[in-house]
Amino acid sequence: MKNSLKLVAAFAFFFGVLQSHGQSVTINFQDGTDDGFGLKFSNDASASFMITNIGGSLRMAVPRTGAFQEADIASGANPFLAAMNAAVANPTGYLISYDWYVDTSLSPGNNGNFLQLATYINSGSGAYAQDFPATGKDVELSGTQLASGQVFSGTVSETVAAKYGTPGAGFLGQTFMRFGFIENGDGTGVTVFYDNIVITPIPEPSPLSLLGLAAIPAFWMLRRRSARC
Repeated sequence: MKNSLKLVAAFAFFFGVLQSHGQSVTINFQDGTDDGFGLKFSNDASASFMITNIGGSLRMAVPRTGAFQEADIASGANPFLAAMNAAVANPTGYLISYDWYVDTSLSPGNNGNFLQLATYINSGSGAYAQDFPATGKDVELSGTQLASGQVFSGTVSETVAAKYGTPGAGFLGQTFMRFGFIENGDGTGVTVFYDNIVITPIPEPSPLSLLGLAAIPAFWMLRRRSARC
């Protein structure tokens, strides 16, 4: 009987782990709008970024204007606010990721000698953090790459801690948060296309792997019980 109770407890524990989850949000522009993005430290109505179909996926086009912080999304409502608050409260347990795409053939001769991409966060209390340059930039293209006429693209995925360190008290329990993109360079014609912006907890182990872990002590207990019979 004791072994049976232990077996039930083990499975209950692992199923409890499976059911726990955090707040998350995905912004992918599939409704054909910029999903609430506006100019830096402003509101949605301050800009309407073009949505372009590239390779079957809708992406938000953000031209480099020299503003450094080129675009951000801000909200005092769920699910964005809930995901941001959860992320800054657990910076090692949350990922921020996005896809980027640069076609250097769109404005030949006007792309400059370098392009650097990064992100920033800002709270209603005025707290601000960026991953440029202290903790590194997300993407950096050279003058040779920008003059090549080629397409460069990729996915950036890092924990909140890796991007911004440990956010201070000014980020915790906020009623308003921002997330935005930095584009730094010396060209006048670069446009960066963004897609699949995700703020999410680090994935938990799969159900099958957890069940496998639970099965190990279960089989061990049953084997011991059979050996004593």
